[in-house]
Amino acid sequence: MTPLNRRLLLPLTAAAGALLLTGCGTTGPLPTFGKTIDIRWITANFDGQPGDEYIATSNLQDVVFNARGEVIGWYVKGYAGTPYIKERDGTYDFSALQNQKGIVNMVGTRKAFAVRGDGLDPAQPAEVSAPATLSTDMKANRQEAVFRYTQGGATVTKTVVLHPRNFKIDLKTEVSGGPDTVNIEFPGLGKNDNPRVQAIPQGGQLAAVQGSGTLTVPNIQYAAMQENPSQIAHALIVQPQQGTTVNVNMTGGEQGLISAEVPATSNLEVYGGKNELIHLYQSGYTQLPGLFKPNFFGQISLWIVKLMEALYQAIGNWGLVILALTVLLRLVMWPLMQAQGRSTARMQVMQPRIKEIQEKYKGRSDVDSQRAMQQEMQQLYRDYNFNPAGCLSMFLPFPVLIALWSTIRNFEFDSGFLWLPDLAIPDPLYILALVYLVVNIAQLYVSTRKSPEMFRQQAPIYLMFLYFALTFPAGVTIYIILSTLIGVVQQIFINKQVEKETAHLGQNVQKVTVDAPGKKKASKVIDAPKK
Repeated sequence: MTPLNRRLLLPLTAAAGALLLTGCGTTGPLPTFGKTIDIRWITANFDGQPGDEYIATSNLQDVVFNARGEVIGWYVKGYAGTPYIKERDGTYDFSALQNQKGIVNMVGTRKAFAVRGDGLDPAQPAEVSAPATLSTDMKANRQEAVFRYTQGGATVTKTVVLHPRNFKIDLKTEVSGGPDTVNIEFPGLGKNDNPRVQAIPQGGQLAAVQGSGTLTVPNIQYAAMQENPSQIAHALIVQPQQGTTVNVNMTGGEQGLISAEVPATSNLEVYGGKNELIHLYQSGYTQLPGLFKPNFFGQISLWIVKLMEALYQAIGNWGLVILALTVLLRLVMWPLMQAQGRSTARMQVMQPRIKEIQEKYKGRSDVDSQRAMQQEMQQLYRDYNFNPAGCLSMFLPFPVLIALWSTIRNFEFDSGFLWLPDLAIPDPLYILALVYLVVNIAQLYVSTRKSPEMFRQQAPIYLMFLYFALTFPAGVTIYIILSTLIGVVQQIFINKQVEKETAHLGQNVQKVTVDAPGKKKASKVIDAPKK
């Protein structure tokens, strides 16, 4: 690997890694820093029509209900902790949600949880009142509301329980004085014009709708609408609870819809959020057949999250779990990192000699001169026992690192750590971001200590990365900081070892003279160690 290529390797790798690890293509506003979200209910006029709406706001999503308990706005946050709703002097600003610039409303212009049946029509007027209950219990991970309305002589009562630390919603519906069965509608997914719509009957095979087709599936185990898995993809999953029998009519295409036929008293679990492995795993959906098939990185992520859960059983603190996990993975990858560190150290020791050879052939682009320069470079590599292919070892841990990043980024913790209120959102005090910057600059210095010019070239890249650190979940930043610190210490010891091993190469050298191309009397000199 030539010095030029190596000089470009770090910034290119860093830039590519930043795009990959932060979710290339993610849209929507970034978090506003300095404050965590108060998980609560907001009562305000959201849609500009007469009457109030009821908004459950949390780090993961903002869900807007009308007085009937129908969802008219379902906004999943690309970055946990993003405050889409602004408040000043008791006045709420919903413009970010209403304008939907980069923010997807999963229900679009339709309504979720709408009840339809004999005498019940979501498009017709009804007698409504304020919710009987609007409560928040963070220790129990619950936001609860009880909605009640009367229409056509029937009274509909909906008990809705959201879980702020995941995307699950418990929906209990009771219809009295009306039909024995009703349909509850689940439209979606936002602007997606062709989501995957499927269901599995109890003891049956997967059934799916293609395009704008329709399909009826009786007695389902679950029904789902999904976008292709990614950090910005959405999923809506309906699963019967406590013996409730559900038949579904599914519609595909732009008007994707799951219409669940349920008895007058029903109990459903609804997942409305990211179609992403870790969130689905934590919500208990990865065991459902045909719902999500992890790829190679996903399999590693599942292994990591299960290890995290095992460590938590022993340690009982998620912050300490991240620290322990980081140390364990660094130990596992120690041989690879050792090989990469030795290559880095030897390259740094060789830098003065490399510059001499480059200066010697500066401005000479003919084939013979280039061949002669390569011969000198190869001799130098042999003298210092340097293998350019050793630089490639830095890429070998990438699958684990990417999977680890994705796991921690999407994992929902149930506690904070030290001054951090929640490991799943950025540090509101900026402390971790500053430590992140310091340790990465330290790592760069240790890796380029023999090349001040390279340090000056690459240091601004880490200033740019400070912006990303401000958006990282605190758990991710803790992992990066500790892993980098371990790497810095490891590299310092490697540097000392390699410098000791190669100290004799710059002393008492013999001269090996080779005819230089293009000149009869000129010669080139390759320093070689005495035997």
